[in-house]
Amino acid sequence: MRKLVLLLVIAGSLLVVPAAHAAISDALGIPCTVASDGVRECGSSAPRSTAGSWDGTPIDVNIAFPPAPPSGTDGDYPLIIVGHGYGGSKIGFGAADSTAGLRHFTSQGYAVFSMTDRGFHESCGSNASITAGGSACDNGYIHLMDDRYEVRDAQFLVGELADEGLADGQRIGATGGSYGGGLSLQLATLKDRVMMPDGTLVPWTSPVDHLPMRIAGATPNIPWSDLAYSLTPNGRKLDYVADPAYTGRMGIEKESFNNGLYAVVTLGAGKYCAQSPFPSPCTDFGADVTAWKARIEQGEPYDGDPSTQAVLAEIQAHHSAYYIDHSEPPAP
Repeated sequence: MRKLVLLLVIAGSLLVVPAAHAAISDALGIPCTVASDGVRECGSSAPRSTAGSWDGTPIDVNIAFPPAPPSGTDGDYPLIIVGHGYGGSKIGFGAADSTAGLRHFTSQGYAVFSMTDRGFHESCGSNASITAGGSACDNGYIHLMDDRYEVRDAQFLVGELADEGLADGQRIGATGGSYGGGLSLQLATLKDRVMMPDGTLVPWTSPVDHLPMRIAGATPNIPWSDLAYSLTPNGRKLDYVADPAYTGRMGIEKESFNNGLYAVVTLGAGKYCAQSPFPSPCTDFGADVTAWKARIEQGEPYDGDPSTQAVLAEIQAHHSAYYIDHSEPPAP
């Protein structure tokens, strides 16, 4: 019931009458088609519908808009970002006679954006997509929901939708489950900021017109706020303590859970750094999931080992909502 109330509050804060704009024929350079129920569907799964992110990496996206209003006003919609689970891909549109998929939101008047996260499936996560992307996929491997990469991809592409007059940069919501929950929670914590590759935070603005952007509200579903603790708990994060950071000794990994997540990718859902056809060994420590996993599985002693401390510091700095600078309150 509480989650339903949160969704209704977020919906109420976002949804108002859209401003005037020309009819929507494409979004992010992707052609849109009008379905039988009037929903504008921009995207494809055969084989992919990609848009270049901030560094040129081709990200596979689906975007949907409600039926065109009869008055001819069209655009500046409130927009929902919907993330997928680990190993998954962008959310589909759903059948025209249902409210499943992205239609769950278009039926309520929202535009919807969903992307296959960097390194998975058709976002440089398959051999075919890497061949199609060429050198643009050079940095397209999984960065494990890094604020500077996967999260910034969503911010950049949604910013482009604002530049195109299709989305209102001040009325953006985010939701998703598991890995997508992490995306929505990190988006909400950054709120109106973007994390750059060097870790600095800058205002989130659209890439061309520099329109101010923000997350107005988010509903994360089974996410993590501290990735290191969720995967290698040390028993010291107490739920009755106001500010329970991961402190003290390195924890012990949830081996079966970690192995399962890792196998999802190696069995075909995506590509880690150093996984063929990417060069090996990986030279990007901030995304070297294979090396992180190998060191943790060597076992103790962890105390005083700079390699384990480096892994912990990396995950805390760039892959967890909890450690994002909180001098500014997060979105609701």
